[in-house]
Amino acid sequence: MGKLYIFILSILIMACNSPEKQGVHKDLWTFAASNNDPQLDDLCTIIIKDYEGILQGLAKNDTAYVFARSKGLILRCDTLPNSFVTKDTAMNNLFKTGLVNFQDELQGVVLEQYQEELNMAMNMASIQLLHLLGEVGYNKKAVYIFNTNGKKADLEENGLLWVSFNKKSINPYYYIQNELVSANYILQEN
Repeated sequence: MGKLYIFILSILIMACNSPEKQGVHKDLWTFAASNNDPQLDDLCTIIIKDYEGILQGLAKNDTAYVFARSKGLILRCDTLPNSFVTKDTAMNNLFKTGLVNFQDELQGVVLEQYQEELNMAMNMASIQLLHLLGEVGYNKKAVYIFNTNGKKADLEENGLLWVSFNKKSINPYYYIQNELVSANYILQEN
C-alpha cells in the first residue's frame, strides 16, 4: 500500500512541476523565419494594408465600407499568386493555401449581417492572416497582434484578434471605445 502512495505522490509532483500553458497564441500561429522571401514580404505588405482598411471601416461601424474593402481584398488575393514567381513550389503552395484560407474568411465577412457575427468573421480572417504571415516568415515590418481582452494569456476567452503595423491601435471590434490600445504580441519566431 505504501508503494501505491509513493507512486501517486510522484505523479502529483510531476503534474505540479509541468509548465503551465504558454499561451494559446502558439496554437493560433507559428512563425517560420526560414521561409522568408523578400518578394513575398512585398505582397504580404499589400495585403496587410488592405486588411487595415477593413479594420478602419469596422471601427467606424460602416458595414458598407467593410464589405466593399473586403471584396476588393478578395479580388486582390485572386491575382497575387500570379505575382509570386519562385522555383520553390512548396513555398508557392504555402502562400497560395494561406491566401485561399484568408479569402474564405473574407467571404464570411462579406456574408454577415449582424455586428456580432461580423466581428467573429473578422476575427477568423485575422487568424488566417496570422497563419499566412507566420508560414511565409514575414519580416519586412513588425506586425503587432492585438486582443480585445488585453490579457496575454486569454486569447481563447472571448478575445477577438487583429493585427497592425502600429504598436498602438484603436479596437475595431468595439467602436464606441475610441481609445488606443497596446499590442499584446509581435509576430516573430519564439
